[in-house]
Amino acid sequence: MAATVAQPQKELLRELLKAGRWTNESEIVRYGIELVRREVEREKFSKYPAGTLAKCYKKMKREDLAEDAAWGEASLKAQESER
Repeated sequence: MAATVAQPQKELLRELLKAGRWTNESEIVRYGIELVRREVEREKFSKYPAGTLAKCYKKMKREDLAEDAAWGEASLKAQESER
């Protein structure tokens, strides 16, 4: 299967490869797909109806989305340092 990504995603893939956690772009894409699968799975078992979280994120301000992303990155870094 082939996939097309926009230039910003290509640049992100290059940066992620430089970090050394993954050895190729396919590993990064598979990891991303696994994260999406987990999110969908959580929504299935959520006490909220499907799509509620997505609607909430769409209503968030840009600053709040940036803060949410920063917390997510910090969480990942903490998990990596525990390994």
